[in-house]
Amino acid sequence: MLPWLWLYAPQISWPLSGAVTEAISTDAFFRGIKPGAGVPAVEQQVFEQASYGKQLGWLMDVLVEAVDPATLRSPDARAALVSLKKLRAKVEQIKSEHRQDRIDAAIALLDKIQANSPEDLELLLLRYERKRELPAEAERSK
Repeated sequence: MLPWLWLYAPQISWPLSGAVTEAISTDAFFRGIKPGAGVPAVEQQVFEQASYGKQLGWLMDVLVEAVDPATLRSPDARAALVSLKKLRAKVEQIKSEHRQDRIDAAIALLDKIQANSPEDLELLLLRYERKRELPAEAERSK
């Protein structure tokens, strides 16, 4: 390569091909609630208490446990209950997979801390050991 060519190294971006950054927040979601569907401020406060996924999970848990398939009259209702149970099982599987991913990431980070600074790892482990002991001590004192 000729040495003077490194000075001329253009970066060409065609329309819609350059770097794109987009801030994604829940604010856009809550602004999208139609006026007749609810009050966005109320919806956001409820969402901050428990996400829609958490709320749906609670409803799913109650329905699946409370409904006896034999009491359902229509085949559509029985099929919907089966689908709901399958969805519930799939959600639990997804949660389990993500839980394992977080555990694996934590182990990798702890291994890195151990390699770079064993004394920091010791302090970290002591901190969490104390947190684990506090509820046990409170329970014993009752």
